[in-house]
Amino acid sequence: MEEVSLLGLCASLCDCIGIEPPKHATQKIDSFIDAMTVGGKVERIVMFNPDAVGRWIVEKFKDKFDRVRAVAPYTQPLETVFPPKTPVCFASMYTGALPAVHGIQRYEKPIVKIDSIFDALTRQGKSVAIVASKNSSLNKIFRGRDKVDYYTVKYDKEATDKGVELIAQDKYDFILIYNQAYDDSIHFTHPLSCRAKRALDSYADNFETIGKAVAATGRRTLLGYAPDHGVHREWYLLGNHGRNIPKDMLIDHFYTVIN
Repeated sequence: MEEVSLLGLCASLCDCIGIEPPKHATQKIDSFIDAMTVGGKVERIVMFNPDAVGRWIVEKFKDKFDRVRAVAPYTQPLETVFPPKTPVCFASMYTGALPAVHGIQRYEKPIVKIDSIFDALTRQGKSVAIVASKNSSLNKIFRGRDKVDYYTVKYDKEATDKGVELIAQDKYDFILIYNQAYDDSIHFTHPLSCRAKRALDSYADNFETIGKAVAATGRRTLLGYAPDHGVHREWYLLGNHGRNIPKDMLIDHFYTVIN
C-alpha cells in the first residue's frame, strides 16, 4: 500500500466512530474506513501512541512487529509532517492540520488552540481520556479541554496499567495511551542499541496487554498502534529525529477492530 499523509488520520478516525471531524481535518484516508469498519461503525477507539517508531525500524525488527501485527494486522503506511518532532506530529495527528495551522512548528509544548479530535468527540457527546507521563507532549498540548479527562502517570508501565483500568471501566469512547521508552532510549544511545531494542519489546508487551483488555470488554473497538515519527542515527552516533529523510518521515500504523 502506498503511504498517505498523516493529516488524513484524524477525519478517518472520526468517520470510524461516526462523528463530524474537527474544523481543519479536511483530508481523509480513502481505504481506511472500508477496511476497518466492515459491518458498521465502532463504539470506541483506543489509540496506543508509541513514540518514534519509523517504518525502517518495523522492517528491521520484523519479529518484534509480528507481535504487534498479531494484535492489529491492518497496516496503514503514512508519511508524517515536517519537522518530525513529537509535539508537531501529535498535534497534526489529532487535528488533521499542518503545523503552520495548529501552531507547533518545532520542539515545544504549548496548548493547541485550534479544533481537535478531542473537541469534536466531546462536542458530539463522546467521552475522552488521555493517559500520558508528566512532562510528555501528549500530557501538555491538548490541555484546557474541560470535558476531557487527563491522567498523568510516571512512565510507560503506569500508562499501560491506567489505560487497562480505564478500558475495563468501559466509560470512555476514546482512550489515548502514550508510551515513550524507545524515543528516550535512542536519544541516549542509538536506534539499534540493546536498550532501544528492549524498549521496542516493551511497546509490544504493552500493546498486547491493551489488546487483551479491549477484547475482554466485548465492546466494538478500533484499536491502533500509532507512532508519530521515525528516527535516524547522527554522525556523532546518537539517535535523533527532525530531518526530512525517509527514516524520520515514513511510519506504519497498525489497526484492528475488536468486537
